Amino acid sequence: MEGRRRSPCHGRRRRRAAETTALMSRKVRELRRLVPGGTAVPAHRLLLRTAGYIVRLRERIELLRALSELAAVTTTTTNHGCCHVDGDACL
Repeated sequence: MEGRRRSPCHGRRRRRAAETTALMSRKVRELRRLVPGGTAVPAHRLLLRTAGYIVRLRERIELLRALSELAAVTTTTTNHGCCHVDGDACL
């Protein structure tokens, strides 16, 4: 009885699968390092935690932008458009 012949691509497929697995493991380790609490959850929950973390980061960015704009408007209003912070009269 003859043995089964493997396709010439068989070794490449296996090697590619191993490379993909190694790449995924590195990415999971990186996410665990970046996402708060990532080390405490299993890999299948890590993606959900990452998504939530991204949403919270976006909310913080929006808040900081709004505060920055408010501070800029307040500074301009307080100085009456004057470039002197200490309240000296403008020329």
